[in-house]
Amino acid sequence: MLLDDALALSVETHSTNIVTLCLIAFARLAFAGDDPERAALLAGAAEGLRRRLGLRAWPMLRNGEADLIGQIRLALGPSQFSEMVQAGSRLSRQEAAAVARQHGNRDQAGSDNGLLPATSSH
Repeated sequence: MLLDDALALSVETHSTNIVTLCLIAFARLAFAGDDPERAALLAGAAEGLRRRLGLRAWPMLRNGEADLIGQIRLALGPSQFSEMVQAGSRLSRQEAAAVARQHGNRDQAGSDNGLLPATSSH
């Protein structure tokens, strides 16, 4: 998948801006694939990486990201959404990329690898 390649190359070249674009794209795919927990984790990872480096989403993409975040929040509820976003915001580029590459495999992306907090099913 081209998105996998873009993510791998952006991590390898330390291009945090492109990493965050890829993470948001993977968050969209996770949400569309009925995995709002992983979507929130990835969106939180993108925001955390940006915040740590003083970056912001590109202006032309901000409204779309805000819409996605709103949909994820609505699907999870405020408490679970906040928990997942906070967990994602603590991930490194490499950890976030690992979550993104799991492509919705809930067993791999689950709390057994220490990246996702334990949550109840929705």
